[in-house]
Amino acid sequence: MKKLLFAFVCLCVALTVSAQQGGGNQRTPEENAKRTTERMKSDLNLTPEQVAPVDSVNLVFAQARAKLIEKANGDRASIRDDMQKLNALQLEAYGKVLTADQLATYKKQMEDRRQKAQGGQGGGQGRRGGGEGNNQN
Repeated sequence: MKKLLFAFVCLCVALTVSAQQGGGNQRTPEENAKRTTERMKSDLNLTPEQVAPVDSVNLVFAQARAKLIEKANGDRASIRDDMQKLNALQLEAYGKVLTADQLATYKKQMEDRRQKAQGGQGGGQGRRGGGEGNNQN
């Protein structure tokens, strides 16, 4: 728990220092965090006490993702491992705020979104032979 808290604080400090840089033509990390929090409020039935901590977690990790994407300069494959680590840390942070049922629901939703993105868009690397190429039925 101390390691997670330390990593979280370090990430906050690093992001605060670099927060002055622009956001491009897409939503800002702050907008992404608010949007995620709003979705989680309704999907997970967050209590009023959970909203502020979840929003803080979402903001920190949205800023961290934006920084990684900027650093990648278009080469998302180069940051894949770092993104996975961020996602794991974010899940741990959620575990400190959400109930076990809420966390299970969140994990299921994320898995469903991943599967939909892989199958629905046809891009990226599929799972276990999930295909590049045409799927004609």
